[in-house]
Amino acid sequence: MALPDIHKTRPSPKIPQNEKLLAHWVALRGDARFPRRTQFNPMQVTDLLPQLVMLEPDLPDTATIRLFGTGLARRLGIDLSNANLLALYDEERQELLRELLNFLVEHHCVVIGHSEWATPSGHRFTTENLWLPLSDEHGKVIRVLGSLWETNVLLDANETLGGSVNTSQYLTERSYFSF
Repeated sequence: MALPDIHKTRPSPKIPQNEKLLAHWVALRGDARFPRRTQFNPMQVTDLLPQLVMLEPDLPDTATIRLFGTGLARRLGIDLSNANLLALYDEERQELLRELLNFLVEHHCVVIGHSEWATPSGHRFTTENLWLPLSDEHGKVIRVLGSLWETNVLLDANETLGGSVNTSQYLTERSYFSF
């Protein structure tokens, strides 16, 4: 895999909620490269909780979902708390996620991506995905905080993905930032 470009500027999420989470993460980190996991208190961003994911990466084979927001569970049609995110996808998509997470963990990057989804009835929507590293006291990335917000709303906001992440398409874009 060719190494992706790492932008040295602060990312600019399109979704206001992702911008709010990024600003919170930046405030928590202060002068550090990124905040410690113990600094992040989900109760400080309660309005964002429905769309948050907290991963515990144990790469290359595991990325355990430690927090899966209720809004995400509703849209998917199933709660994925404690599931291995990588095991939910076919091999090709696992490799894409593994590359993204490995790069984030190894290079301590913030990642913004966009994913295309389709419901079983054929409705399509896009999510803007923000991924933020959190470390232990020694600077090792031990959690990845994710925020997934729809950039366009389905005709029926209660429609689910039928309980399967396999309705997702590949990431249509992703950008890495170290600022």
